[in-house]
This record gives sequence, C-alpha cells and structure tokens, in this order.
Amino acid sequence: MKTNSEIRQDALVAMRNNWGTCVFITFVLFIIGGVIMSPAIIANNNSGTISNSLLQIFVYYPIAVGTIFTFLRFVRGEKLSVEGLFCTFNAHYYWKSVGVMVLVSIYTFLWSLLLIVPGLIKSMSYFLAPYILNDHPELSAEEAIQRSMKMMYGYKMRLFLMLLGYVGFAILSAIFAFVPLLWISPYYMVVLAKFYEEVKANYVEVIE
Repeated sequence: MKTNSEIRQDALVAMRNNWGTCVFITFVLFIIGGVIMSPAIIANNNSGTISNSLLQIFVYYPIAVGTIFTFLRFVRGEKLSVEGLFCTFNAHYYWKSVGVMVLVSIYTFLWSLLLIVPGLIKSMSYFLAPYILNDHPELSAEEAIQRSMKMMYGYKMRLFLMLLGYVGFAILSAIFAFVPLLWISPYYMVVLAKFYEEVKANYVEVIE
C-alpha cells in the first residue's frame, strides 16, 4: 500500500486542472450547510434545534454522502459536477446514506461516553462506510459499517494521521477567516478517496 505522503501527492496530481470545479462544489456544500444550520442559530430555542436536527439528518447527511461519492467517482475518472452532491437522493442510496450517517453518529457518541479515545478509534473504524455504500448499494447501513470495521483493521492510525493534517490546516485557515478551506477541503476529499482505494485494493488482495 502507498504511504500517506504518496497518497497526498497522487491527490495533487489528480486535482490538476480541476481546482476551480472542486472549489465551487465545496462552496455550494458550505452554503447548504450554513442554510441548514440557520434555523437553530436564528431561533435559538428548542424548535430551532429540532428543525436543525431534522434538516441535518434528512437533507445534509445524504448530501455529505453524495459529496463522498462524487469525489470517489472523480478519483476513478468521472467528471466532477455540483449535481453529484445530490446523487444519493434516489431509491438506491437515500435511506441507506441516512442510515449510515445516523448509525455512525450514534455508535461514535456511545463509545465516546466511555472516553474520548475509544470514540475516536471507533470513528476511524466506521470511516469507510459511505465509500463502501457507493460500491455496494445492496448492503444495509449496518453491513456497510461492519465491512468498514474489517477493512480498517490495521489502518486506523494511518487514517488518524491523515485527518490530523486536515485539522491542522483547518486551524491555520482561521487566520484567513477559513477561506482556505475552500481549497483544503476538496483536496482532502480526494486524498481520502484515494486512501479508500488503497485500503480496498489491499483488503481484496488479503481475502483472496
């Protein structure tokens, strides 16, 4: 399997001549996220919080999974498009994408009740579930999570270090009002898609 550094370099190569589209897609995603958050921010009461939670689960979660699908398919040679953000809004993926995100959130929260570290480790285990759902829409949300746990065996630290880089850049971007996230976020979406491709190739090789 390629090193994290090699995966990051491959991501830069893949994004060559595609930065404009990547930034625009990220901008649209951020706008959608801001609109979904606005009810709770404006209302500042229980009804605002409830509406925000419902919008997050039934609108933003499928879009978040759609974003993962979009960048994974881009890595595999498909053209990037804003429409890809909504590719899970169909009979094949909608409820499973909602289910995956809800279950991952619940499982991570429950493990975090023990301590932060167990919750963090488990979140790494569940990380590939949306990617797996793209490749195997026949799986249930729970089955995608279970397969993610198997595939991530031995790779959780590598993923953690990869995500740590993103967090570091995100913090630094605060100096510039987080505007650099428009470039950093899509870059890491490509990095993580390539990470999945590497783990998947190695996992298939092992089980065969």
